[in-house]
Amino acid sequence: MMGKNPEQLLDIPCGNTVAITGIDEYLLKTGTLTSIDIKESYPIRSMKYSVAPVFRVAVKPKNPADLQKLQKGLTKLSKSDPLLKVDFEETGEIVLAGSGELHI
Repeated sequence: MMGKNPEQLLDIPCGNTVAITGIDEYLLKTGTLTSIDIKESYPIRSMKYSVAPVFRVAVKPKNPADLQKLQKGLTKLSKSDPLLKVDFEETGEIVLAGSGELHI
């Protein structure tokens, strides 16, 4: 993500870290990527966290016209952060819950 130019790779050996774009619509929180050609795969187990989302805060956009953008961004963020919980209340209030003030 910090490189000069993105590169397309055909193979990435185990243990390497790469950035993959375009899969955020298909993964929820975590996932294991593998090839369809490999008969056996060993998915990485989901981590168990001993921290529950205990800090809650209500948020709203400065500009009401940006509400849809805020909702879309927070939905994406909650998919990638296993400790963040976003609640869209019936009253229209958006509540973020996380492990602490710095986390939120």
